[in-house]
Amino acid sequence: MRKLALISLPAFLLTCLFSTAHAAEEQIVIEDMSPTQLRAEIAKIQKEYYRVFNLINTDDKLDIVCQKYMPTGSNIRKESCEPQFVIDRRGRNVADAQAYTDDLRTTQELQNELSTEFQALTDAINAVAKESKYFSELSSILGALQERLKEITN
Repeated sequence: MRKLALISLPAFLLTCLFSTAHAAEEQIVIEDMSPTQLRAEIAKIQKEYYRVFNLINTDDKLDIVCQKYMPTGSNIRKESCEPQFVIDRRGRNVADAQAYTDDLRTTQELQNELSTEFQALTDAINAVAKESKYFSELSSILGALQERLKEITN
């Protein structure tokens, strides 16, 4: 069965996300978008998704923080988004490793160590989705865009 190919966005959402000033509803046909266009829209929606989550969520440790970086051996900047609790724990781990009081942990080891915090993040996201229709719609749109990108790139 064909997935939902047409997403209707209210003008408010478009104004916030895409800097348009249309008074009527706009429609985005996902099937007509190239992988590059899909990635650009996903980036815009994700930025708004994290902004809204961070605004509504009351626990600063669960906030999602995005940082730009340049991978070793590359001149192309990338962006990484992760919860504040991961950033804090990784920083402590690096400091401890430099002081020779702990081994440097892998990403997987840190994820395993922080499983309780990741569950709290999941619970907070679900709570925000129940509280905010806008956040819930952002989540649905993001899922549809990501699914379509996966569909055409695999």
